[in-house]
Amino acid sequence: MNFKQTSRDVSFFCVVLFSTALVTSLHAFEPPRISFQKQTLTNLYYADGINAGDLNNDGHVDIVSGPFWYAGPSFKNSHEFYKAVPLPPEKSPSNSMFTFLHDWSGDGWLDVLVLGRVHMHKAFWYENPAKSGNEWKKHFAFERVKGESPMLVDVNEDGHPELLSHWEGEWGFIAANKDKPTEPWKFYGVGHKNDWPQFYHGEGIGDINSDGRADIILTDGWYEQPKTEPFYSAWTYHEGRLTEQRGGAQIYVDDIDSDGDADIVSSLHGHEWGLSWLEQVQENENPKTPTTQLGQTLFREHQLMGTRAEEEKYGVAFSQPHALEFQDLNGDGRKDIIIGKRVWAHGPKGDVEPRGTPVVYWFEATNDQAGNVTFKPNLIDNQSGVGTQITVKDVNNDGRPDVLTASKLGAFVFFNQIMKTKPTP
Repeated sequence: MNFKQTSRDVSFFCVVLFSTALVTSLHAFEPPRISFQKQTLTNLYYADGINAGDLNNDGHVDIVSGPFWYAGPSFKNSHEFYKAVPLPPEKSPSNSMFTFLHDWSGDGWLDVLVLGRVHMHKAFWYENPAKSGNEWKKHFAFERVKGESPMLVDVNEDGHPELLSHWEGEWGFIAANKDKPTEPWKFYGVGHKNDWPQFYHGEGIGDINSDGRADIILTDGWYEQPKTEPFYSAWTYHEGRLTEQRGGAQIYVDDIDSDGDADIVSSLHGHEWGLSWLEQVQENENPKTPTTQLGQTLFREHQLMGTRAEEEKYGVAFSQPHALEFQDLNGDGRKDIIIGKRVWAHGPKGDVEPRGTPVVYWFEATNDQAGNVTFKPNLIDNQSGVGTQITVKDVNNDGRPDVLTASKLGAFVFFNQIMKTKPTP
């Protein structure tokens, strides 16, 4: 026996065996392929927002959109908590653009906050009657909630969330008095007044500078939360522009490329085109690459979707990306983008491609062939579209987050399911 030849054969065999085991191991950790099963809650137009939570404390998640809450786990029985009036989809009269849930009364039962159109409707919250069987009491919250994508976030982490908005030229938070929740809510500004448009596009909350405190992120810059008294101290304003376009929908912050700093996800124009993620970079990182600057913080844009002319490049194109969520749909530990085309924001002749296909997509966080972070578009539905709010939540208690949307075509839930595929031979 030739010892050198045998040794070489054994080494080759070990390499092949190791490589096979590595591929098998990597394949074992691949996230499951998922699909979505659609359930229509209503095919009438009542609202542009939707949310979910256990309203009747029976252990099942319920869905709330417009004047109805739909009892889980079947979501086939609807319950009216304010007068239901179907709306003409050609117009935009909706008094329910956003729905938020929280126990504002403090009795252990979730209440419902309803926000209407910025320039037309006051904000009200409806008190859960619990087991009494009485009507839901309607309470005035605030005169107007300005900005096109308000968020409900517990900024100071005291268990009582606040609503991001701007008022009288100043960004800040609208909050209930936790000891007297039925009193009108109060606005807490963060300083630096400006002539902000009431229909402002592009806003969010997240920790931009990784100091452990949530900051305000806008299309026009970001506000840095102070170390103490966030509702009674001025926040440092870092001016800049995320995009030269108008601004889109909700803005989210996360360490997308796992390099230790905060990156941004945002649509670029809520009534036209564009979706990007923006990588936070340092000054010495490839200075020849164009960057966007917010104060002293630099970001490099990675576009994920553009105009119709760029459809082949990105694999998808749809206009009016006016609602956006950022959650892990396939359980791989990386957040995905959930977004869709808003249906008739300004009627059947307004904006760009108003009669385009009403799609909902999820963009899967992945890597391209060079190993760079990107997001792969996957169709969820093409007969529903979105309004101004998407909710991602496990509503059927199967451990996988589901997608909820509402538009002028109705209200919908898309159940997240593991796709059954035949094993590759």
